[in-house]
Amino acid sequence: MTTEGRDGHVDDFVFKPVRALPYWDTLEPAVLPAVKTTARVTGRDASSLFPPAAAFALWAWQSRGIEPETARIFRRGLVEEFVHLGMTDYTRGSRATYRSALIAIVEAVAPAGHTRFPIPRSTPTAPYSAAEVAGLRSWALRQGSPRRRRDALVLLGLGLGAGLSTKELLSVRGTDVDWREDKLHVLVWESRPRLVPVLSQWTSPLLDAISDGPRDGWIFRPGRQGVRSAQVTDFLHRGQQTELDVRPARMRTTWLLGHLTAGTPPRELLHIAGLENLAALDRITRFLPGRSTASHQA
Repeated sequence: MTTEGRDGHVDDFVFKPVRALPYWDTLEPAVLPAVKTTARVTGRDASSLFPPAAAFALWAWQSRGIEPETARIFRRGLVEEFVHLGMTDYTRGSRATYRSALIAIVEAVAPAGHTRFPIPRSTPTAPYSAAEVAGLRSWALRQGSPRRRRDALVLLGLGLGAGLSTKELLSVRGTDVDWREDKLHVLVWESRPRLVPVLSQWTSPLLDAISDGPRDGWIFRPGRQGVRSAQVTDFLHRGQQTELDVRPARMRTTWLLGHLTAGTPPRELLHIAGLENLAALDRITRFLPGRSTASHQA
């Protein structure tokens, strides 16, 4: 992270994040107004607000699939979730410092009794186009080492092939991937236990992964210690950079849309997706060719 400017005035600073830099054009419109407002209201130095705000926005966008808008991101409950789940590799002092700054931002942009930024109705994350999916596969194959190519393809296989969330795909072990009824399936234990059939075009990366490593190890980035949502972000930052938006949330939407387009019965799709009600699918139907809204009948 670097900042340039004088006297702590936010308009004088040019903030250059480290981890969030490839996505800064997307995240800055949510972070900048929040920092400006907080610096003006509280008198805090902008240079102390930008790093926690950028790290938090990146986590909320990539790990929780929340669109980068000030009102959607800067909410107290989400801040607490980030501090406890998204900062496990930070020291206790850093977590306290980040939490203090983020709570100050939340209170500045939406103080009690006065909503400065009204929260709009949530919209689903847009799916990838066919060209973008091809671009993602190409990105994976361009990684600089066999291990990184393997992990990039596994990430796509679990995201685009099985529609898993970030935490779910990080929790999959080799023993959770197996053939049943002539189809490759992934057994999901995290949060919403279920058996998910893998789309045929994504079976090869997963089969290659379980044949190369110990069956009881993590299938994505084997050898890591535990499960942290930041592990996907860390992997993306350390490899071949791309302008593509590589996110499990978008992979999951793409997977859901593919099933809807193929005519998978809604009740069956709810089950394998770990969803509770049809309203979750109705939000995806706006992306169906030639349709903006739809209702599903069970």
